[in-house]
Amino acid sequence: MKKVVFFAFVSFLFVGCLKDKCEQRTTYLQYERVYVTPDEYRSQPITYDAPQELQEPGKIYFYRHFILINEVRRGIHIIDNADPTSPVKLGFIHIEGNHDISVMNDVLYADAYSDLVIMDISNIQQPVLKERVEDVFSSRYFTGDEGLLSHLEPTEVEEVIDCSDQHFGRSWFTRDGAIFAERSLAQNANGIGTFNFDASGSPQMHTTGQGGSMARFTITKHHLYVVGDAEIFALPIYAGGHVGEASRTPLPWGIETIFPYEDYLFIGAINGMHIMTLDDPGQPKHASTFSHANACDPVVVQDNIAYVTLRGGTACGSFTNQLDVLDVTDIFNPKLLHTYTMDNPHGLAVLDNDLFICEGKYGLKVFDVSNISAIKQNLRSHIKGFHAFDAIAIRDHSLLVIGNDGFRQYDFSDPSNMKLMSLINVTRP
Repeated sequence: MKKVVFFAFVSFLFVGCLKDKCEQRTTYLQYERVYVTPDEYRSQPITYDAPQELQEPGKIYFYRHFILINEVRRGIHIIDNADPTSPVKLGFIHIEGNHDISVMNDVLYADAYSDLVIMDISNIQQPVLKERVEDVFSSRYFTGDEGLLSHLEPTEVEEVIDCSDQHFGRSWFTRDGAIFAERSLAQNANGIGTFNFDASGSPQMHTTGQGGSMARFTITKHHLYVVGDAEIFALPIYAGGHVGEASRTPLPWGIETIFPYEDYLFIGAINGMHIMTLDDPGQPKHASTFSHANACDPVVVQDNIAYVTLRGGTACGSFTNQLDVLDVTDIFNPKLLHTYTMDNPHGLAVLDNDLFICEGKYGLKVFDVSNISAIKQNLRSHIKGFHAFDAIAIRDHSLLVIGNDGFRQYDFSDPSNMKLMSLINVTRP
């Protein structure tokens, strides 16, 4: 990998003022671009290794009685969750450049930077590589002479800003092509781990798993759908799990998440929510857009009600922190019903009358949504003291929660008395 200095995020420590002169000593994070070439990441073997510690967890996925947790850019933890009170780490699938996961009929689909990796996991402790489709997602990444832009790595440095500087006292600003922001903003840039940069004959019956609201992969209608920054890919899935040629549908820049519901795809973007129809599953069509101010924007849908969290103070821009509730009965004309203020909402999940909102460093909130006109008044639980990034609600009343400090499972049989069943902590080197 090659590293190139890029920009900095700043955290303000204190201000000192003497008469007409004042200055601000700052500690900031100077980021470096890290590039990787196809030869480098394709030369890394895809292997099944012994269980490893969670270090930088990303997306989560639930399939049968297994939990799959992405280790950012490194691979997938496999956990046997037959007993939610005592999950067992089985092993680790090393996939260089992995961020997202989806499964259908015991076939795992995972990204490996610009490639798609397809694996047979019918024996999940002996996964078999079926196919590697190269460069199917190349447009999701910025590429240059140095290779593909993998991510940004921070280095902490210090400087002094004089009060005469136009940027004195601001929580974020740009200068000489660099971006500066408070440490809290930098840490929330992608919710978990280091800041990642993305530039811009089918079987008749199938069993898929369940991803979180932050997913960029999903499977429905015998197709794998993948979102990039300004596009959606549709890949038909054939017998045996192989995929056909990908179609690519352009979308406005700023796409973040994807959520399937009935015959539609709900796409979360930094400036709104897009709804795509799947009358022709291989060619998703834009139906409508609900626009909002720039903010990070995952979405989940149940009973023609869409729940959208907007998070500010991040790379998505804005300082908005709220929950929007929309009526999507008419998918060509979504209507905003209610807006509720939140602390710092990230991912979310809904099941029956229970809405779960991950509030980042503010923990997890559970709301009763039987009356959508009074959601804020019907807070059932607020669990604090940990970081919550995304969640999956399971029919057996298990809630899976991932955060930058670990993986938790709760029994929400009584949402007013959430019971922690198990915890797998993050262990950083």
